[in-house]
Amino acid sequence: MDNKERDFDVSKFYVYNGPSYYLNSKALVFNMFLDPDGPEVDYYWETVKAAFPAIIKKKPSTVIDLYAKVLIEVLKMDIDLYINNYSVREDGEDYVVAVEFLDDYIAEDAVYMLSEWFKAMNEKVVYDIKGNFIKLQAAFDKTLLGGPTLYSLVEAGLKRNIPVFFLKEENQFQWGYGCKQLRGRSTTFHTDGIKDTEFTMFKDMCGEFLEMCGFPTPKGRNCFSVEEAISEAKKLGYPVVVKPVAGHKGQGVTTGIESEEEVKKAYQKIIDAVTKEGVKFDGIIVQQQIYGTDHRLLTVGGKFAAALQRVPAYVDGNGTDTIEKLIDVENDKEVRLDNARSPLCKIKKDIDLNEYLALQHLTLQSVPKNGERITLRRVANISAGGVSLNVTDKIHPKNIEMTESIARYFKVKCMGIDVLAGDISKPWTEGNFGIIEINAGPGVFMHLAPAIGGSIDVPGLIMASHFYKPEFSRIPIIAGNKIGLAFSNLLLNKLKLLKPTICMAALTEEGVHFNGNYFYKNVAHDQNVKIVLRNPDVNFALFCHNRFDIYDFGFVHQGADIVILENPNDAEESLKEQLVPGGILIEILEDELTIIKDEKKLSTKTLIAGEKTSEAILSAIQPYLDELINKYE
Repeated sequence: MDNKERDFDVSKFYVYNGPSYYLNSKALVFNMFLDPDGPEVDYYWETVKAAFPAIIKKKPSTVIDLYAKVLIEVLKMDIDLYINNYSVREDGEDYVVAVEFLDDYIAEDAVYMLSEWFKAMNEKVVYDIKGNFIKLQAAFDKTLLGGPTLYSLVEAGLKRNIPVFFLKEENQFQWGYGCKQLRGRSTTFHTDGIKDTEFTMFKDMCGEFLEMCGFPTPKGRNCFSVEEAISEAKKLGYPVVVKPVAGHKGQGVTTGIESEEEVKKAYQKIIDAVTKEGVKFDGIIVQQQIYGTDHRLLTVGGKFAAALQRVPAYVDGNGTDTIEKLIDVENDKEVRLDNARSPLCKIKKDIDLNEYLALQHLTLQSVPKNGERITLRRVANISAGGVSLNVTDKIHPKNIEMTESIARYFKVKCMGIDVLAGDISKPWTEGNFGIIEINAGPGVFMHLAPAIGGSIDVPGLIMASHFYKPEFSRIPIIAGNKIGLAFSNLLLNKLKLLKPTICMAALTEEGVHFNGNYFYKNVAHDQNVKIVLRNPDVNFALFCHNRFDIYDFGFVHQGADIVILENPNDAEESLKEQLVPGGILIEILEDELTIIKDEKKLSTKTLIAGEKTSEAILSAIQPYLDELINKYE
């Protein structure tokens, strides 16, 4: 195969789930061959700029830089995902490209897609870059980070320099290290009380709890048969609401029920859903109907954070188009893309929507008058196509007090309290106010990007409620290239004198040790690093990285307070880039030990024959240990 045929061929993919030799972040690394006699940048520039007009203000000077910048833009998914870094190195005839990523499979697909596109430009063949990019976007939307709430929490950590990494075995993310960590998926975290989280799932018991505490909530009862449900509806008096005991996102909720026949239909709908999902039937709740506007009141760490008014999905008639056509037009709007950045979900044309239209003597083929507003659903949940309005500045202080009083009873970091209120700016004690349900692990992106009104940075509030300051997400870390168990034990003894309760983890060639006790050694170096960072007792960590570990797995951890290098090779030299501001570098070249801080030599010592290197290093770092122990407290 000649150079022309190999132009833009890619190979040798590596995935690094943290800083590495190539990039100070997660990175997909691959080799690319470019024909040295191939076209220059100008040949591709206009085509690339037409496809990605926002890509770059200034034309790159080389083809490989153009390719890398386009790749970054593609991985932003046209919604400005927080991806910024790349690097390019030469390796013989190839280039080695490292690019930051969120999902490694999507990133690899993007690399191949762009390779095919640039090859097509070489051959002057039409390539559907727009169509393929749309497919890639759709694939990303289905990944774990395609959901707006989880992505916004990951981004909140990254933007604040809080370490974030994925725990594949647990299918959740971790923010911070060791004893400082926060683990979770969406807004459900390991710090939440499991019994409290379970409790919020049972709407009947939550209702009884709220009633016991004197908070306004509609009366109702859990029923296990349709006969019970009809009897309870008669006792309460129509209209009533029927909903599943365990549910979320408004699924299975039927409001405004006025007859026995409607109770039967609502009951059967829940039975059908339970049968389809193969879950246990926990009964249904028949509840008084409360009238008012739907609101989500949110607390973070027990404190009121945001209030959102939710309006059921609707369309406005124009006198020409059918309701179905109006829904299609609405769903095509950018705010309803259903991706990691869109504030609204698509309006689904399902049974619930058709039934609600039928109650209004309408169908999808009805043509509303010009300016006529057609409400499409009973429920106002954002997941059902509802529209969100930020009303945080309108809520009455008495309602904030009530919200925080409820949150105080639950060990749940993020809580959503759904209420119906005639006017949220009036106190709940004046009536026309009812708490519908409590949610642990609520979605938060709707507060960050409401359809109407200003943004409330709830993901940032969640990070702040746990870490207080970004640096409090870290533990002291010492990293080096020839750190052994002998030095680890010397260091542990010294640290125990300074702080007897310390829990020091060490990863050396011998494996992972906690407070000097052997734990385990994986073949994969990055898994050993994760074992250390994942342990919730660890408040001091020591890592040894050799050249093979660095090339194959990277560092995983982000940053080091002290870096110890003894006659390092090129790969091990890259550990210097992990020094945090104000960090200490201990460098041993031949027999000379040098202490460096902020690129300035503090002192130099020549090791005498027979002197143990580990003892010399401990002596060098000893003056900084007490300060280091307390650095992130």
